[in-house]
Amino acid sequence: MRLPRVVVVGGGITGLATAYYLRRMAQEGGPSRCPFEVMVLEAAPRAGGKLRTEHRDGFLVEAGPDSFLTGKPVAVDLCRDLGLADALIPQREPRGAYVARRGRLVPIPPGMRLVHPGRPWAFLRSPLLSLPGRLRALAHPMVPEREGCGDESVGAFVQRRYGAELLRVLAEPLLAGIHLADPWRLSLGSTFPALRAPMRRSRPAATVQSEPARLRGSPFASLKGGMEQLVDALRARLAGCLQLGTEVTSVVPAARGYHVHLRNGPDVPAAAAVVVTTPAAVAAELVSAANRPLSTLLAGAEAASSAIVTLGYREPGAALPLPGSGFLVPRDEDSRLLACTWSSAKWAGRTPAGGVLLRGFVGGWRDPDLLDLRDEELIALVQDELSVTLGRSFSRSHAPAVSRVHRWPAGTPLYRVGHAEWLAEVRSACVASPGLWLAGAPYDGVGIPDCIRQARETAAAVAANLIGGGRA
Repeated sequence: MRLPRVVVVGGGITGLATAYYLRRMAQEGGPSRCPFEVMVLEAAPRAGGKLRTEHRDGFLVEAGPDSFLTGKPVAVDLCRDLGLADALIPQREPRGAYVARRGRLVPIPPGMRLVHPGRPWAFLRSPLLSLPGRLRALAHPMVPEREGCGDESVGAFVQRRYGAELLRVLAEPLLAGIHLADPWRLSLGSTFPALRAPMRRSRPAATVQSEPARLRGSPFASLKGGMEQLVDALRARLAGCLQLGTEVTSVVPAARGYHVHLRNGPDVPAAAAVVVTTPAAVAAELVSAANRPLSTLLAGAEAASSAIVTLGYREPGAALPLPGSGFLVPRDEDSRLLACTWSSAKWAGRTPAGGVLLRGFVGGWRDPDLLDLRDEELIALVQDELSVTLGRSFSRSHAPAVSRVHRWPAGTPLYRVGHAEWLAEVRSACVASPGLWLAGAPYDGVGIPDCIRQARETAAAVAANLIGGGRA
């Protein structure tokens, strides 16, 4: 008798992790064991989505994320399970960052918890804001709570509680910059709910028992060989069930589950369950025939586009002027740069000896048309911006040893005000299609740990459904 088949659509981190957990659950013993086949279908010629690492002339270039949060231990757990515990590396000290203000870099005050001044005296002495701006931010305990308990935007919350200047100078480039979104459209409840009660004592970050001691205290972790090392480890565990260059065009209900139609190649008949991990816009098209109301909800989701410009320098003259991990750029700086991270300062082993590696971020809600520029134009633009804040060593007159542009059109989902209500509607609509599941960045967290957590939870739900006799 043929085993029930689970088809995972999309081979990014969510899809790969979902398939990994599914295979592990299918192979586990016990009286309720219900083995099933797992198939991962990825349209691109490579797996991993945004997790892509390039090794160029001694430089390690990340096309997308260069790390993940350690405070959400599921990503560390997965690395440990895959045998990558020894490959985990902490973020280097010092970890301070800056804000570009009128052509110079001003340190973010120590003790900041996102935008909350955790050390009031240090904040008061900081020149980041004007004196009235600092006093207004420190007056936040006197701000009355908002009436009602519904969602509000990050912009409305920060301005109401800490003042317009802190919103403009720090919150907008930091919080909204993470999501590449207008802070006045970004949901506080679905992105930074902890800001609602910043005075509550922070709970220590959870750690796994075998987490390497060197990671404790580091808010972020990466991998010695780059983030694609995680993808490679997952691919090795999924040998035989991952199909690249296989584009799914639709998921259609059938008598015994779902038919998965492919653009090129034979369709996949009678899948007992289908897990769609693609961007929301793609998912909307895939599930249109199976669930029209769900498709309509997904089609209404939005996403921001951005590009990462990476520059690598060998010569000793291209030295960073300050210690730390990089800087943010407020909108009123008349700059087209969103932020710059100093990869060589953040992570060991990213450059040849004495080298410098920088990543400039452009686009987002502020400047989406920048992605229309050619690669050489984007590189020149970032060099011009860096020459203002970091000095002439990073201007166009000093050609980098390595330069790369990675574009991510519609690559960052927008969690609009009311995102939790939208997500509840999506989940309710899914009930009408038993055996059809959604997971990934559009839904319940955009970070790598969030996607891995969704993968693990979805895999457990799929397996429980099959074991319980709920297979289609």
